[in-house]
Amino acid sequence: MGCIKSFAAILLTAMVTIYPNFCSANEISEQIASLLGAKLDVSNTLPDRKSLDAEILVPRFYEERDFTPAWTRDELSDELFDELDSAIDQGFRPEDFDLAELQAAFKAAQSGDVSNQALFDILATDAAVKLVHHLVFGKVDPNALDDDWNFSKPVIQQDPAVVLNQFLQGEGFSALIERIDIDNAQYMMLVEALSKYRAIALQGGWTNVPDETVLKPEMVDPAVAKLRERLAAEGFVETSGSSEDGENGINTAWVYDDNLVKLVKSFQSRHGLEADGVIGGKTFASLNKPVEDRINKLRLSLERGRWLMREVDDEFVLVNIAGARTYLVTSDGTLWTTRSITGSAYRKTPVFRDEIKYMEFNPTWTVPASIFRKDKLSRIRKDPAYLTRNNYVVRNKDGQTIPANAVNWGAKNPGVTLVQQPGPDNALGLVKFMFPNKYAVYLHDTNDKTLFDRNERNLSSGCVRLEYPFEFASLLMEGEPDWSRQKMQSILDSGKTTRVDLPEPMPVLLTYWTAWVEDGVVHFREDPYERDARILAALDR
Repeated sequence: MGCIKSFAAILLTAMVTIYPNFCSANEISEQIASLLGAKLDVSNTLPDRKSLDAEILVPRFYEERDFTPAWTRDELSDELFDELDSAIDQGFRPEDFDLAELQAAFKAAQSGDVSNQALFDILATDAAVKLVHHLVFGKVDPNALDDDWNFSKPVIQQDPAVVLNQFLQGEGFSALIERIDIDNAQYMMLVEALSKYRAIALQGGWTNVPDETVLKPEMVDPAVAKLRERLAAEGFVETSGSSEDGENGINTAWVYDDNLVKLVKSFQSRHGLEADGVIGGKTFASLNKPVEDRINKLRLSLERGRWLMREVDDEFVLVNIAGARTYLVTSDGTLWTTRSITGSAYRKTPVFRDEIKYMEFNPTWTVPASIFRKDKLSRIRKDPAYLTRNNYVVRNKDGQTIPANAVNWGAKNPGVTLVQQPGPDNALGLVKFMFPNKYAVYLHDTNDKTLFDRNERNLSSGCVRLEYPFEFASLLMEGEPDWSRQKMQSILDSGKTTRVDLPEPMPVLLTYWTAWVEDGVVHFREDPYERDARILAALDR
């Protein structure tokens, strides 16, 4: 956007230099036209009449209404301030709307001075336009920050200047905001979570837990009392530990007892840590991050939600790459979830939207060229039996199967493709879920279930592995008369590669959230792809 400060500054400067007092109501319009003259000249040279950029839209908005003031009705200005307060609850800052300048202009306008009234009217429109833009598109343009961003912006079907005028002259500004608000349960739960953590911040946040000693269950240590206070501040306990002496004169607040162990395990689980109750380096680091870190992660998730959640269907699959979980979501909430394995920092899972169209049972796996070069070629050179043992066939450039010993494996580029045949040892497991895309990414089973036991599961080469793929397959086909678990098992037992089309394509969103709400509980994760800092910096500009 880039016009929040400049637009207000230009108007305020103009006020100082050119405005005498006026007494005619019509002269408010003249003041508005005078203030916007230069801006209007620029705006009219631009072809995009559906832009939500305030520098373009504000002058055109007033041109549509012959420069008459838009916010003279008390209820409209009340609605504007209410909606701006609500926007701050959704993670925006007052500075995003020049709220201080707007409030000062509103107060000055009460004197009846025409120049002040004109200034307030323009600043109010500027704030309203920015609010609409930020809710529809998000404040930050993801395309400007991430070359791998693959979602398109919502399409503006009508001239925003006309629409804003219609609502201000009719149903009001709040009705417009209600029309464009995101109606999504996850988004609203994030708003509630942000409110909770901001309230914690207002109460002083939390103090650090001394990290000199690894804390284990049943230990007695003064740091345990600080641990109780820290957890209580985030709502894990209702009160801090008792300071009364227990047996043998031991301060019970220092005892790492079973009740506190349960709370620590819950904290660890919510932060993607090993839930063993042992407080070492990673748990200390998570405990001692300030509340502002949590607030910013929630603000980032809300911004990402504005990018993604506006046009989702009632039923869709959501993959949280950072959290390494997959969800089947319906209009009633999350129907099903499973642990997942997503792309590593070196082979990132892309963020995009598509539709699952079919499942493939007993799939083959064509090894991508990058994995062939970086992983497979060195293994084959060291172990000639690797291909046979792992059920690979070799194909030449024409797609013909050739003997492995006919290939010069010592060459930099042997010019062949590896295809792993169906079976329990196949890297894709026994089923994959296809939404054909330019990234060659899909969801699939795996032949190595042990990796799901890890807490940090950003381990794959880009595709998404599911811990319980057959449950997922059954849910995707639920209600189909010709489908059953027995039929699926029969297909699996055949060993033949079999495609099964879904009755209707299922939308799938591959997203990246480092904070989210699940079953009413807020979860936080580290930032495996190191994306948060850049987005936060842009969000705070």
